[in-house]
Amino acid sequence: MRHKQPAAYLKAVADGNPLFSHQKIPRADLPFEFMMNLLRLTGGFESRLFQERTGLPLALIRRQLDAAQAQGLLDADGTILRPTLKGQRFLNDLLTLFLKEGDE
Repeated sequence: MRHKQPAAYLKAVADGNPLFSHQKIPRADLPFEFMMNLLRLTGGFESRLFQERTGLPLALIRRQLDAAQAQGLLDADGTILRPTLKGQRFLNDLLTLFLKEGDE
């Protein structure tokens, strides 16, 4: 995580330490963390990025992807996954689908 205040961030960069804190994300949380970052982009992302960035197969979240599409929150156009207009409006609902069991 980077410093939130620009002045603190710039000072930390000058000191050679641009990060405020650092923690490893547990494997079970990777799908949610990935989706939280990429589904904010209205243009979506190429499906291959999921495995490239998380090391997990896209098939691992197939149930969630199917549910998101069935609810009209996600559009899978070939190899691109993107939030629909409804998914953009209800982004929290879309992201909730990718929380690990027990986090809901």
